[in-house]
Amino acid sequence: MEWKLQDDYPSTFEFHEHRERANHLIHQDHNMRLRRAARMIRECGPSSVVDLGCGDGGLLKLLDGMDCWGYDFTPANIVGCEERGVDGTLIDVFNTRDVPRWGQLVVMTEVLEHLANPHDVLEWVSENCEFIVVSSPWGENPEINQGTDPCHIWAWDWAGYEELIRKNFSILWHEKVDWSQLILARSKNVPLV
Repeated sequence: MEWKLQDDYPSTFEFHEHRERANHLIHQDHNMRLRRAARMIRECGPSSVVDLGCGDGGLLKLLDGMDCWGYDFTPANIVGCEERGVDGTLIDVFNTRDVPRWGQLVVMTEVLEHLANPHDVLEWVSENCEFIVVSSPWGENPEINQGTDPCHIWAWDWAGYEELIRKNFSILWHEKVDWSQLILARSKNVPLV
């Protein structure tokens, strides 16, 4: 199932401009997801990786040695990227549709549930990459919000998340990591080179 939890959360640069850094590597539940996502990416073996919504660069740091970079619209997160020594750029890619450089693999961990239209974003992303790694909580719904984030606009159970992704991608791997579900998938919309 898929649920729209709310309509009024502003997933905009203005809303995030003064938010605190999202230092997910220090939180055990996020750390587990980031480490599993990093292993999944390395096993996939892409030539390049772009993290759309890279936070403070925790995942990018775990991908050290790979050609990777990220974009985020929270200034405090970009300061975190600089402190980690990873390539993070301040830009609102989802609202402007301005991605200066695409990678063979796109990462969006704990991002889709925050977007006004994740369906449209996934179609757009599928036209610009070969693979994605995405994650979102699997246990939220309108009746039982597990409190992962009061700013979530969308929620999906296991089958609903697969349905969302399968519109534009072929799922290669889907697993639970604590409260999160993680998917590796290949685009149906980009010709294979």
